[in-house]
Amino acid sequence: MARPASKSPMSKPVIIFPYLGYENNEKCEWYFWWTVERCKEIDPKPIVVLPRDTVIRGDAVSFVKDERYKTLEVVPTWSVDTCQTWLAGWGYVLDNYPEADRIVQIPGDIDYIDEDIAFYDNLTDFIKTTSSDIVIGDFKTGDQYSAKSLVDTYGTYSLLANWFPEITRSIKSLPLNRPRSEFINIKTSVLRDLIINNRNFAYEQTLNFLIKSWNYTDVKWKYEISTSRLGTLSDNKSFRNYRSCVDQIERIERMLSLLWREIKAPRKMDRVSDKEFEEQYTVFSNEYDKLSTKSNGIMDTARTTLRALLGV
Repeated sequence: MARPASKSPMSKPVIIFPYLGYENNEKCEWYFWWTVERCKEIDPKPIVVLPRDTVIRGDAVSFVKDERYKTLEVVPTWSVDTCQTWLAGWGYVLDNYPEADRIVQIPGDIDYIDEDIAFYDNLTDFIKTTSSDIVIGDFKTGDQYSAKSLVDTYGTYSLLANWFPEITRSIKSLPLNRPRSEFINIKTSVLRDLIINNRNFAYEQTLNFLIKSWNYTDVKWKYEISTSRLGTLSDNKSFRNYRSCVDQIERIERMLSLLWREIKAPRKMDRVSDKEFEEQYTVFSNEYDKLSTKSNGIMDTARTTLRALLGV
């Protein structure tokens, strides 16, 4: 008797609509709808998370009026920034599609792809992959002085190495260039564990996931994590990026220091005396103070370097 065919994993794509819209930006508009068509290869009606303030500002007029709008499952949401729309999209899938095996998150505002034709084929492969618990779409930037590169070089990598050196080494050995990547393909069971059983943040979700996916006892990943090479992106170098870069670096530091305290703080055990617990907490506090001092130095250096490179 023939064996029944195995069921293919069901993936739900979540496309984040451009926070600034794509009015008067033909390249961004083209990329958005190209992404929609690629996502329709795995789901006939992809989900698009649409920030309400984008609509209210009038930056989604052409999108809402487009006939193709009706072919999408549009989820309006209020959010403080683009990162928070991720959480809205994930929560929507978990609440409404419990049968889904995976969630594929794609940013809808990429308008700075270099002359890298392979990027489009690679992104199609990324959308369809079901290989690991967490697959991160990794990319390089064409300009080492672009905002994305500056934030990661002088902020993310240095701060992460200070607070979580073991994770830093493992991230580099994946290998992963962009631990803050917006491209995430993840099993819903893993996502559910990460956002229900752990602290949520409205920002830096990918980096937060990596930290929460680390087994601090066994010194290895809890889940199977892999990277999917996409290609090269670029963004503009401008003195106006200074504030944006500093904001992001300070935001990363706040999250890393908070997570370190949450993970490393000693817990009061039944067989531990009050004196022993107090001694453990003193060691913990001393270590935190040392790392915090180093962290402040890293941010001071980052601000100085950014000003020089951006000509502020």
